[in-house]
Amino acid sequence: MSKINNEDLFKKLEIDLTKCISDLDIKPGDNIYVTGNIGLLGKVKIKKKSKLEILFKSFQNNIGDTGTIFSPAASMNLCNTAIPFDVKNTPSHKMGVFAEFIRTLPNSIRSFHPFWSIVGVGTEANRLKKVSRHAYGTGSPWSHFLDLDVTQINIGMNPSNAVTLIHHIETIVGAPYRYTKEFLHPVVHNGKVNIEPFYQSVFYQNSDIRKKVLLNQHYFKKLDSQLLVNKSIHSSGLEFTSFKMKDFYKVALEYFVDDIYNYLEHVPSIKPYSS
Repeated sequence: MSKINNEDLFKKLEIDLTKCISDLDIKPGDNIYVTGNIGLLGKVKIKKKSKLEILFKSFQNNIGDTGTIFSPAASMNLCNTAIPFDVKNTPSHKMGVFAEFIRTLPNSIRSFHPFWSIVGVGTEANRLKKVSRHAYGTGSPWSHFLDLDVTQINIGMNPSNAVTLIHHIETIVGAPYRYTKEFLHPVVHNGKVNIEPFYQSVFYQNSDIRKKVLLNQHYFKKLDSQLLVNKSIHSSGLEFTSFKMKDFYKVALEYFVDDIYNYLEHVPSIKPYSS
């Protein structure tokens, strides 16, 4: 009797989650980037592994066999350490349990960057095998996402709190308060450890550079006004939010054209990059 009840519960959760995702206008063949916190699904009395499997299947039910699921697999905890990065075995760090679930799938593909990698499963995941050594900018996973018209889906959190794409945009526009830093980091290749160069956009030190307190909210206010953000809520209270990365890119780019410092709380008074 317990087994039947569990099967019924599994099926109901899958049906409910599939509908939540469908309500975000996700369709067969779509490429999606999923990030967030599934904590509220804790109200559903199912083991965590089963919840992750059902959530994954619910996404697949919507995107079909021709779509792709991407997730962050960053391991920023390795930055400025001597800990080798192993693309197959290094866990993601503070990216959430769903992202780690995707990373550990046997058919997943992960981009090769020790600090900001992306993992994917599906038709377009192979793109992650051909990325630059820079976390952002031309040739990075983020440039591929824009080419693929990827939809970002945030689970259980305000989307303005998780838009790494903004750093790609800062890199593309040449935001003066950031610079490209070279990191020489140990990585594992065929069981051997090599020291190799990787690049990431970072803030200048010894400056009063401050990100906005209401981070990214001005971009989403404009996206909302143009009806470019979709939302749905599961019966557990878990909220799903989606937007096209291309739409966010276009809106944010307009802000940067008008004001290169729009991402910051104020124009820095100490500018190490200014002569």
